[in-house]
Amino acid sequence: MKDRLDAVDHKILSLLSSDAQMNYTEVAKRAGVSPGTIHMRIRKMKNLGVIVGSTLQLDYSKIGWKMTVFIGVFLREASLYRKVIEALTKVPEVVKIHHSTGKYDIFLKVHARDSLHYRTLFQESILTIEGIKDIESFISLEERMNRHINFGL
Repeated sequence: MKDRLDAVDHKILSLLSSDAQMNYTEVAKRAGVSPGTIHMRIRKMKNLGVIVGSTLQLDYSKIGWKMTVFIGVFLREASLYRKVIEALTKVPEVVKIHHSTGKYDIFLKVHARDSLHYRTLFQESILTIEGIKDIESFISLEERMNRHINFGL
Protein backbone atom coordinates (compact mmCIF):
# COMPACT_ATOMS: atom_id res chain seq x y z
CA MET A 1 0.00 0.00 0.00
CA LYS A 2 1.31 3.47 -0.92
CA ASP A 3 0.70 5.09 2.45
CA ARG A 4 2.38 2.39 4.55
CA LEU A 5 5.99 2.48 5.62
CA ASP A 6 8.20 -0.54 5.01
CA ALA A 7 11.68 -1.60 6.10
CA VAL A 8 13.36 0.63 3.51
CA ASP A 9 11.43 3.67 4.77
CA HIS A 10 12.40 2.84 8.35
CA LYS A 11 16.07 2.49 7.34
CA ILE A 12 15.92 5.91 5.63
CA LEU A 13 14.35 7.44 8.74
CA SER A 14 17.06 5.96 10.96
CA LEU A 15 19.84 7.22 8.71
CA LEU A 16 18.40 10.73 8.48
CA SER A 17 17.67 10.79 12.22
CA SER A 18 21.37 10.39 12.91
CA ASP A 19 22.36 13.00 10.28
CA ALA A 20 19.57 15.04 8.68
CA GLN A 21 22.12 16.62 6.30
CA MET A 22 23.23 13.32 4.78
CA ASN A 23 22.87 13.58 1.00
CA TYR A 24 20.55 11.25 -0.89
CA THR A 25 23.44 9.42 -2.56
CA GLU A 26 24.94 8.49 0.80
CA VAL A 27 21.54 7.51 2.21
CA ALA A 28 20.98 5.32 -0.88
CA LYS A 29 24.36 3.65 -0.51
CA ARG A 30 23.78 2.86 3.18
CA ALA A 31 20.20 1.72 2.58
CA GLY A 32 21.15 -0.41 -0.42
CA VAL A 33 18.81 1.31 -2.90
CA SER A 34 19.11 3.90 -5.67
CA PRO A 35 19.20 7.69 -5.04
CA GLY A 36 15.96 7.96 -7.06
CA THR A 37 14.28 5.56 -4.65
CA ILE A 38 15.46 7.68 -1.72
CA HIS A 39 14.07 10.82 -3.34
CA MET A 40 10.69 9.13 -3.97
CA ARG A 41 10.49 7.62 -0.49
CA ILE A 42 11.37 10.88 1.26
CA ARG A 43 8.79 12.76 -0.82
CA LYS A 44 6.20 10.10 0.11
CA MET A 45 7.04 10.39 3.81
CA LYS A 46 6.80 14.20 3.63
CA ASN A 47 3.42 13.96 1.89
CA LEU A 48 2.22 11.54 4.58
CA GLY A 49 3.39 13.95 7.31
CA VAL A 50 5.89 11.43 8.69
CA ILE A 51 8.78 13.80 7.92
CA VAL A 52 7.79 17.30 8.93
CA GLY A 53 11.12 19.07 8.48
CA SER A 54 14.69 18.83 9.62
CA THR A 55 16.28 20.55 12.57
CA LEU A 56 19.65 21.68 13.79
CA GLN A 57 20.64 20.40 17.23
CA LEU A 58 22.42 22.98 19.34
CA ASP A 59 24.44 22.70 22.52
CA TYR A 60 22.90 25.77 24.15
CA SER A 61 25.48 25.84 26.95
CA LYS A 62 28.27 26.47 24.43
CA ILE A 63 26.53 29.61 23.18
CA GLY A 64 25.83 31.08 26.61
CA TRP A 65 22.43 29.55 27.44
CA LYS A 66 23.47 27.64 30.55
CA MET A 67 20.06 26.54 31.90
CA THR A 68 17.59 24.01 30.58
CA VAL A 69 14.44 23.91 32.66
CA PHE A 70 11.39 21.67 32.49
CA ILE A 71 8.21 23.30 33.78
CA GLY A 72 5.02 21.62 34.90
CA VAL A 73 2.08 24.00 34.38
CA PHE A 74 -1.17 23.94 36.35
CA LEU A 75 -4.12 25.60 34.62
CA ARG A 76 -6.87 27.51 36.43
CA GLU A 77 -9.41 25.72 34.20
CA ALA A 78 -8.98 23.00 31.58
CA SER A 79 -11.01 25.09 29.11
CA LEU A 80 -8.16 27.67 29.01
CA TYR A 81 -5.73 25.14 27.48
CA ARG A 82 -5.75 26.53 23.91
CA LYS A 83 -5.44 30.13 25.06
CA VAL A 84 -2.51 29.28 27.33
CA ILE A 85 -0.76 27.25 24.62
CA GLU A 86 -1.13 30.14 22.16
CA ALA A 87 0.44 32.52 24.69
CA LEU A 88 3.27 30.10 25.50
CA THR A 89 4.21 29.76 21.82
CA LYS A 90 4.98 33.50 21.85
CA VAL A 91 7.64 33.10 24.57
CA PRO A 92 10.92 32.65 22.60
CA GLU A 93 12.66 30.63 25.32
CA VAL A 94 9.93 27.97 25.30
CA VAL A 95 11.17 25.27 22.90
CA LYS A 96 8.76 22.37 23.61
CA ILE A 97 5.17 22.24 24.78
CA HIS A 98 3.41 19.01 25.73
CA HIS A 99 -0.22 18.55 26.74
CA SER A 100 0.20 15.98 29.47
CA THR A 101 -1.67 13.68 31.78
CA GLY A 102 -1.00 13.29 35.47
CA LYS A 103 -0.04 16.04 37.84
CA TYR A 104 0.45 18.80 35.25
CA ASP A 105 -1.83 20.06 32.50
CA ILE A 106 1.09 21.20 30.34
CA PHE A 107 4.77 20.35 30.42
CA LEU A 108 7.37 22.73 28.93
CA LYS A 109 11.03 22.75 28.05
CA VAL A 110 12.72 26.16 28.16
CA HIS A 111 16.25 27.49 27.82
CA ALA A 112 17.66 30.44 29.76
CA ARG A 113 21.04 32.16 29.85
CA ASP A 114 21.31 31.95 33.65
CA SER A 115 19.21 31.89 36.82
CA LEU A 116 18.43 35.63 36.64
CA HIS A 117 17.18 35.23 33.08
CA TYR A 118 15.09 32.24 34.14
CA ARG A 119 13.60 34.15 37.09
CA THR A 120 12.56 36.98 34.77
CA LEU A 121 11.25 34.49 32.23
CA PHE A 122 8.98 32.65 34.65
CA GLN A 123 7.88 35.73 36.64
CA GLU A 124 7.22 38.07 33.71
CA SER A 125 6.57 35.84 30.69
CA ILE A 126 5.03 32.62 32.01
CA LEU A 127 3.25 33.26 35.33
CA THR A 128 1.58 36.37 33.86
CA ILE A 129 -0.22 34.30 31.20
CA GLU A 130 -3.97 34.37 31.84
CA GLY A 131 -5.10 30.87 32.78
CA ILE A 132 -1.92 29.62 34.46
CA LYS A 133 -2.53 28.91 38.13
CA ASP A 134 0.98 27.79 39.11
CA ILE A 135 4.13 26.11 37.85
CA GLU A 136 6.79 23.73 39.13
CA SER A 137 10.32 23.95 37.73
CA PHE A 138 12.88 21.20 37.25
CA ILE A 139 16.40 22.28 36.34
CA SER A 140 18.31 19.91 34.10
CA LEU A 141 21.85 19.39 35.35
CA GLU A 142 23.01 17.61 32.18
CA GLU A 143 21.53 16.13 29.03
CA ARG A 144 23.06 12.71 28.53
CA MET A 145 21.14 11.64 25.46
CA ASN A 146 19.06 13.17 22.68
CA ARG A 147 18.06 10.80 19.94
CA HIS A 148 15.31 9.48 17.73
CA ILE A 149 14.00 5.93 17.71
CA ASN A 150 16.16 3.62 15.57
CA PHE A 151 13.70 2.36 12.96
CA GLY A 152 16.25 0.29 11.09
CA LEU A 153 15.69 -2.70 13.34
